[in-house]
Amino acid sequence: MRAQMLHKNDYIVSKMKAKNIPYILVVLISAIIFFGCANSRKIKNYEPVDAATLKSIIELQSFVFIARYVNPMSGGKRDLSSGYDVSVSKDTIISYLPFFGRGYIASMSPADVDFDFTSTKFTYAQKPANRGWSISIKPKDQTYLRELYLRIFDNGSASLNVTSLDRSAISYDGYIAERKLREVKKK
Repeated sequence: MRAQMLHKNDYIVSKMKAKNIPYILVVLISAIIFFGCANSRKIKNYEPVDAATLKSIIELQSFVFIARYVNPMSGGKRDLSSGYDVSVSKDTIISYLPFFGRGYIASMSPADVDFDFTSTKFTYAQKPANRGWSISIKPKDQTYLRELYLRIFDNGSASLNVTSLDRSAISYDGYIAERKLREVKKK
């Protein structure tokens, strides 16, 4: 009798599981689509450069710092997903970097939490350093940002220290790549 009852319960449970499979699939597919579309920023694939190209792009002031790791003042080193970078050209700095740390002034907009900005008014100072270059970028049109200090090594690896007026300091480790220019199609 007990064996028949267990068998009957197994049958009911299996029927309930089979009945819920379409609902589970809909929820799972919806979650994949939602989280897959959450980052609308187009990610470019960059590759590290050789020594000759590195020297050339540094002198031309046309390169991209690709962040691979973040080192907040509080907490340990964290891996970053692809897509975080700082693009440097003679007339524009475009930054898309995450921030982990302490903010001293509350931001009114959640979009202002990260170092996501474009600057066209900045000072750029570059000098040779031991086994590479030191570059100081001071944006004039970003009220909260004091300095981006970039230390680039001969092998293409780099470290970026960001000093802000309203947040704790933070550094990023990564590498330097060549800027990819958009091709303009002629009609």
